Order: sequence, then structure tokens, then C-alpha cells
Amino acid sequence: MLDFDIPVSFHGRPYAETHFRQIVQHAKSHHPFYRKFYANAQTIPLLTREILQAHNDELLNGHPVTGKTSGSTSVPVRTHWGPPRAKLDARDSGNYAEWFGGRLPNMKIVALTAHEGNDTSFEVATPLPDQLRFIRRQIAEKGARALISYPTNLEQLAQHLISAGDTVDELQRIICMSELFEPSQEAVIRRAFPQAVIGSTYSSTEVGMIAGRCPHHPAYHHLMAHKLGVELLDPEGKPCKEGEVGQVVITDYFNRRMPLIRYAIGDLAAPALCPCGKIDLPAITQLLGKQRGLLKHPEGHWVFSTELSPHIRDTPGIRQYQVEQLSPTHFTFRAIAQDGADINVVQDNIRSHFVRLFGQSLQMDFDWRTEIPRLPGGKYMEFIGLHQ
Repeated sequence: MLDFDIPVSFHGRPYAETHFRQIVQHAKSHHPFYRKFYANAQTIPLLTREILQAHNDELLNGHPVTGKTSGSTSVPVRTHWGPPRAKLDARDSGNYAEWFGGRLPNMKIVALTAHEGNDTSFEVATPLPDQLRFIRRQIAEKGARALISYPTNLEQLAQHLISAGDTVDELQRIICMSELFEPSQEAVIRRAFPQAVIGSTYSSTEVGMIAGRCPHHPAYHHLMAHKLGVELLDPEGKPCKEGEVGQVVITDYFNRRMPLIRYAIGDLAAPALCPCGKIDLPAITQLLGKQRGLLKHPEGHWVFSTELSPHIRDTPGIRQYQVEQLSPTHFTFRAIAQDGADINVVQDNIRSHFVRLFGQSLQMDFDWRTEIPRLPGGKYMEFIGLHQ
């Protein structure tokens, strides 16, 4: 007999109900943190990122650290997977390749401090000309036909190629990873890699691959529902309606060494019905992640950074940027200028977009640089909100 409630999102879904019940019962019986965290609770509480960070050692329960987040919230999360759980995630990567027609010889441009390096991997922090030489060498010597990297890096590579009047026609597939992927980035990447089909994965260090972009209807991502229970909850904790954006809450069914149950990972998305009819997995859309940020309006509500990013990207004179919100009316705008840019004109344009959304009392500091660093895990944050 159950002594806890199954989340409403899983009602009527036998697989989800069964696996949620099993992981909770295991945690309550075998894991000291959860015995204390659950106590006599009828409703399983959310495991927030703040709770995880405060009790990280207890959640690890003596197991060695096998993964660490890049620390976008200043305090990285340390996780543990056993070999079977790691194999499960590797299988998901292979299955995702099958959605696009099967595996291709690939290469990766990533942060090697966070990813295992080999002769088909290259450091993302290296200059763009070196990255392009690596790509062409991999194509010529190893027959590489797929490239895996971060969207922001792929966008910069593409801009570098376009500026030189060049393209890379041999690539058949590009997979964007770790960061969220915006339409404006895709348009630039397609120009530089015209023969490549573009995919994107939604993942985290804590639970691995969460969803993969549908190759038939790219506005949707299909969830890895065989491995993870995903809830999308509104501010009152109720399941979101189709198309309604809410917080992403994840239960890992198979990590029994360091269970993550109803983990509020800090991202936002909306439940959706993908019209493809070809991939038998639930879907999400309007995926908004921590690296995009939520910005706090002076009147108290949240502003999606996607209301600003297209305007900033379309502003002439900016090669790369990062926005940090220090208070509801105070922002720092870090940027790398394009050669010949009129900085004063750029600043006036950017300020006008922020004033439109945040009001005339806005204070904006501009910090012009030659480099904006990535996080240790390789991700690049365009927006850093107050909640981070």
C-alpha cells in the first residue's frame, strides 16, 4: 500500500507511475537523506537546486563524484552515476543519432576540462582559425561528417566562415549541445554548413540527456521518458496545460546511488504534442534554460530574455555579448565590438531596448572587452539573471 502520492502529471501513465513508485520506495528505504527529507510526508516535496547544493554530500551518500555542473549559480552541483546508469545515457545518444538516419563519423569541439578528450576532440577555447583547421583535418583524414559543439561556438565559427566568403560543404550533420539553441543562431549556421542537418539535445550533468530535438518538427523536443519522469509545473505546482510554460521537474528512475526525485532543475518549458507521429515519446516546446536567464521586472514579474536576444543580435556592431542583471533596474552589458563599430550608437540602441522593457529608471553599465569567458563546463551564458 502506498504511503505517498503519485504526482498528478504521472496519473494514468502506468510506466511513469510504476517507476516513480519504485525509486521513491528505494530512496525512503535505503538513502539516509531521503529518509529524513521525506519523513512522514504524504506528498513528495520538490528537491530544489538550493536544497541539493546545501545537502550535496548527504545526497552523494559516500559515492565518488562522477560529474560536476559548471557552476552557473556560483555553487556547482556534484553528482554520481554508476556504470549502468552511464551506459543508459550513452544508449540515448545512439538512439538520437538513429532519429537522423544513424551514426556518422563525428568530431567534437568542447571544453576538454569537462569532457573526455581523444583524437576527434578539440578545445573550444582555441581561436576560430585553429578550430576550422581541426574540422578540415578531421574531414580529410578521418572522414568526419558530423560536428558536435555548443551553439554559441558554432555560431561564431559560422560567422568567421561567412566573413571569409567560405563554407564547409562536407558536413552532413551538426549537433548542438549543452546550451539552448536559438533560431537566429540556426540561420547563421545553415549558411556556413549548407549540407548539414542540424539537431539539438537538451541535457544536464545531473540527469544526462533529457530530450532531443525532433528531426521532423524542429520546434519540438522529445523527452527521454523511458529514463526520466518529467513534470512541467505552474507557479502553484499544478501540471501545465499544453503550450503553458512552467518549471521543469525531473525524476531519474534509474540512479539509485544518488537519487534525484522531483528535482526542480531550474529550467522552463511547455508541454506539447509533436505532430510528427514518428517518435513515440512525449514532447516539450518553448524550452528556456538557466543559461538564457529570467530577468526580474521592477514591478515584480519575470521577463524572458528571449524578448531581448533577437534585438541584441540584430544590433549592428556587436560580435558577442553577455547581460547580467544586478537589480531590477541595474544591468551590466558586456560585449565584444565588431571592427569599425560606433560604440556610442551601439550603446544607445541597446539601452533603448532595455528601457522599453524595464522603464526609464534603468541603469546600464557597458563593459567592452576582447573576450567573454565560458563557464568551466564549456557553456556560454548570454544572460545572467537575479535568480542565478
